[in-house]
Amino acid sequence: MTTADEGDNNPGAEADLGPFVQRILLGARLRAARESIELSSTEATKALGWYAGKLSKIEQGDVPTSDKDLAAAIRAFKIGPKEAGELQRLASLARRKLPPSRVAEWAAKYVHLVAAARELKLWNADAFPGTVQTADYARAQLERVVTVRPADVEPMAQDRAKRVERLRAPGAPRLWLVVGEEALHRSIGGPETLRGQLEQVRDLAELENVSVQVMPFSAGAHASHGVSFSIVNLMEGRPGLVYVAGLTTSDYLGREHQRVYDLVFDKLRADALSPQGTIELINRRIAEL
Repeated sequence: MTTADEGDNNPGAEADLGPFVQRILLGARLRAARESIELSSTEATKALGWYAGKLSKIEQGDVPTSDKDLAAAIRAFKIGPKEAGELQRLASLARRKLPPSRVAEWAAKYVHLVAAARELKLWNADAFPGTVQTADYARAQLERVVTVRPADVEPMAQDRAKRVERLRAPGAPRLWLVVGEEALHRSIGGPETLRGQLEQVRDLAELENVSVQVMPFSAGAHASHGVSFSIVNLMEGRPGLVYVAGLTTSDYLGREHQRVYDLVFDKLRADALSPQGTIELINRRIAEL
């Protein structure tokens, strides 16, 4: 992983990450402040006079935080002037409205999270995820998604292809990718498109910040049948978010869930082929196509 600079350790001083991410960072810092004075969520809710569940929504970044609510939390959590100023700025940025997106808000949120991530752990059983897709592969996949308008297929495919470049750029996130062997055989877009996708994944695997492993058919049962997921870590030393997508919505699971998903991901990596064995398998598939 690349070395953190001052902005990485101080989310309030980072480049503009977008309101979705800033909301999550604000919630994480408020939760850290509450826990630092050993105040439980129930105790804090009572002290703040909020309805049950409101504090949880703010800490998880599910809702914007008003100036009034933030001021109340700053007092209740005994937050100092410097930190309070940074939180007020972050809250203001997090309340901005983004221009309309080509995708639903729940999907757009994930795109912003990935763009701001310091570390990504991705598991997908039957295809390569959007984070590593070529434009041709993305186009072929998006054309079959019933919730994507035909006019949006090409722009979305190009957007996915551009996201790959962040993995090659300075300050790139650490990526751990595990895919099922089916991804090497499912002919999304046809043999030429699949070959191009495999070649791109092979090239990415040569980067120091990227690790790619394949779960072979021969491994039999594994730890996550029927559930593909992403673990997005935004800050070092702090829990991130688990993203589980469906056809029309998605779930963003917080720190109480991440321990389980981290354990599952570790088991997937342990059962998968080694990075070198993965490259050898990918090369054989490329030669076959």
